[in-house]
Amino acid sequence: MATAMVRRPVVAGYYYPAEPQMLAEQVDAHTRSTRPASLACGVIVPHGSFQRAGKIIGSTFARVRIPRRCILLGPSHAGNMMPWSLMTRGAYRTPLGDVAIDEPCAEALRMRCAFLEVDVWAQQGEHAIEVQIPFLQRLGPSDLTVVPVMVGSEDAAECAHMGRALAQVIRLQEEPVLLIATADLSHYQPRQQAKGQDAALIAAIATLDGPGLLSTTRERSITMCGAGAAACVLEAAAQLGAMDAELVAYGMSDESGGDPDSVVGYAGIVIR
Repeated sequence: MATAMVRRPVVAGYYYPAEPQMLAEQVDAHTRSTRPASLACGVIVPHGSFQRAGKIIGSTFARVRIPRRCILLGPSHAGNMMPWSLMTRGAYRTPLGDVAIDEPCAEALRMRCAFLEVDVWAQQGEHAIEVQIPFLQRLGPSDLTVVPVMVGSEDAAECAHMGRALAQVIRLQEEPVLLIATADLSHYQPRQQAKGQDAALIAAIATLDGPGLLSTTRERSITMCGAGAAACVLEAAAQLGAMDAELVAYGMSDESGGDPDSVVGYAGIVIR
């Protein structure tokens, strides 16, 4: 595999441990659960650091049986000029090793979504998808594959189109596929105000209505990082017949040392 096609970690040692054994131990600690894992259509998980959001990410993934194929959608933080992009070849690397890109699945998605561009470089400075990969590596099978999609748009029509394309691709598979949207809830609000905004976002997600979630962020002027990614997964889940979005875990950044006057909300949601 060509070195240029390996997406190297950018937040190891910052968002999560760079040392493999320490990373594995932290992931294992965050994913301990007394409840059995089962197949799910999708999850919505935060992308904060392990210190801030690791317990919420871990407790959510612990409730889900991780299949060989996972499609991850995350927001663009770096202002990439391409609002929709993905990797179709190569691998995603973390301190725990490389995870291959699912080339057939990625290509099938690209063919069904004309505005989705192939761009490896759009992934380079982003952390949202990277933070999830160690959890999948520890909980998933040894032949785990991923399709990483960067979502820099919150256009309702585009998100609905992407959701339908995801559903079409998943229907063609002869094995389970897990959809993963990574999104943080309200941003930089006093705790009580954030709590109200987060409640509105979680209620919108519970309806499995992607356009409704985007309308909620606009109408209430809520800054949600990853609303577009979440809307895509909600649309796909609805197309695939999902019936329930269960809130598994919720928290705020001030619970792990953050400023209570400027919090970020985190939620872990399983869609079945």
